[in-house]
Amino acid sequence: MDTPMKVQGQFQMTSRSQVNTDNLLVFHFILQSIESIGSPPSLLYHYMQGFICPGAMIYEEIVFNMGTHEQVINHGRAVNDIVQCLSSNEAQRVVIFITNHSHDTSGDLFVSPGSCATVTEVSESRPL
Repeated sequence: MDTPMKVQGQFQMTSRSQVNTDNLLVFHFILQSIESIGSPPSLLYHYMQGFICPGAMIYEEIVFNMGTHEQVINHGRAVNDIVQCLSSNEAQRVVIFITNHSHDTSGDLFVSPGSCATVTEVSESRPL
């Protein structure tokens, strides 16, 4: 192609809209080997800040690697700590993201090289 392709279109916004201003919690589990800058959860949080009152939106991120027993314990503690911290929050809406690689056949999430777990196992909070 000798010249850039031309795309024609219009960007339109509604003349009238309604915005839900309920408190919002965006919670992001992300595998340690993946960069979070520019991730969809991060972009969503920054974009939504223009629509939700300051302080009514929280973004929390837990980076995980559960390759060893100690890392599994640390992940459990991190989840329990964040649950304790957020239990006093009055968020009426919660959006949870898990950014990870998944097994081709089972769809289970990689928690470390060569090891997979279900979504429930990655996101659950257990007493330690």
